[in-house]
Amino acid sequence: MAAVVQEDPGPAVQDPGSRTTAADLAATFRRAALTRANSVTAGVYLGLHLISVLSLLWLLHVRKQSLDVLVHTPPHAWDSTFYIEVARGGYQRGFDYAFFPLYPALLRGVQTVSGLSYLQAGVLASVIAGTVAALGIRRVGERVAGPRAGLVLVALFALAPTAVVQVAPYGDVLFVAFAAWALHALLRRAWITAGVLAFFGGLTRPSASALIATVGLVALVAVIRRQDGWRPWAGAAIAPLGMLGYMVAVGRHFGHLDAYFKVQRSLWNNWFDGGATTFDEFSKLVDGRLDNPSTMELIAILAMVTVPFLLALMIRRTLPWELIAYCALVAALVLGSHRSITTTPRELMPAFPLLIPVARTLSRSGTRGLAVCFVAVAVMSAWFAWYLPIQYGVP
Repeated sequence: MAAVVQEDPGPAVQDPGSRTTAADLAATFRRAALTRANSVTAGVYLGLHLISVLSLLWLLHVRKQSLDVLVHTPPHAWDSTFYIEVARGGYQRGFDYAFFPLYPALLRGVQTVSGLSYLQAGVLASVIAGTVAALGIRRVGERVAGPRAGLVLVALFALAPTAVVQVAPYGDVLFVAFAAWALHALLRRAWITAGVLAFFGGLTRPSASALIATVGLVALVAVIRRQDGWRPWAGAAIAPLGMLGYMVAVGRHFGHLDAYFKVQRSLWNNWFDGGATTFDEFSKLVDGRLDNPSTMELIAILAMVTVPFLLALMIRRTLPWELIAYCALVAALVLGSHRSITTTPRELMPAFPLLIPVARTLSRSGTRGLAVCFVAVAVMSAWFAWYLPIQYGVP
């Protein structure tokens, strides 16, 4: 009988689409880890604010006051009133032009989509922007000091003395979101991304000038070192266009190119004075002219005193020079301006990298002790970041 010879069919052929590689698994794990990190970051940021809000509501209940008294009723509302009016009806009055257009546009968009009142839409817009800012702050802190320190940095930002403006209809926290992600892009040398984010920051707050200058400075160093080809040039060129475009538009409206600065000086009593106002505030405190200062004034003075020490600590801990330069520029812009002293902590809020050395130190604590500490501080935040504005107005 002849033997039946069977051919070797060879190795089984798999559908290439069903094959899972080690690279695919690694990518899946990275996405899962990033999603978890983002969820934890948003939870910490919003959770600490929630503790502060609940404490605030208790304080308002004791005083028999409505929450509207804080976020919309003059004189407590301050800038939120102007942002809401610009969002509702556009630029109609001279002093409206001190407010950059991107946050009112966001507020109007949220109100149109949600159907909420402009006040409620403003709060929602700020909460969204604050959460995006928290994610960027986490990434910056994580890159230079580790994941745990990045999360602690978010908690410190959420409990800053000016935390009230992070959930009120203010444009400040939207600018922090652009600044945080722009700094993260600079640390990665993502030049175009950094330039575009600085562009949008320049349509949000005048403090964007510090961010724009930082992008330009870092790009200049890269050009001198002949790094990354044309990209540093492009990032530096894009960065100032948003701010310059708005200032040119204001200049055309009023008929002279420096109109924006004249609006700030003549209608808002705000201009760069080289630090004369800061020096005068310290002098009044030392020689007794600042008689019986308010708590808000003391917090502002403490913030001004703390800034140089935190900058020195950043240098001592050898943090990236890009972050040091950015914080120094923000500090110079704020402390070198004529302003109301009580707005100082709020205007320093974009300089969040100043807190990285503190976050790194705190991150070495145990998880339980750290959680208890931040919950306690969140309750205190309801006093100095929420209750005080009821007394003195939102800065």
